[in-house]
Amino acid sequence: MNNDRTNVCSTVCTKDWKKIARASGLSIPAAALDRIAQSLDALEADFRPLARALPPDTEPAIVFHAATLTAGEDAE
Repeated sequence: MNNDRTNVCSTVCTKDWKKIARASGLSIPAAALDRIAQSLDALEADFRPLARALPPDTEPAIVFHAATLTAGEDAE
């Protein structure tokens, strides 16, 4: 198996965020989904070179857990 991330997606590899949202069963209004997809495309473009720079034995995180703070709670 080739772990060289420099060869992965040497051309533009973008995800279709709208299809992913629909397939996930998310009911997001079309206008909001357009804005979200644009933001995710920009983030993906920014992070792709960083992921390529990771050493082969380091896997990038594929899941991020988000939490909201309740009133009076401090972020760690």
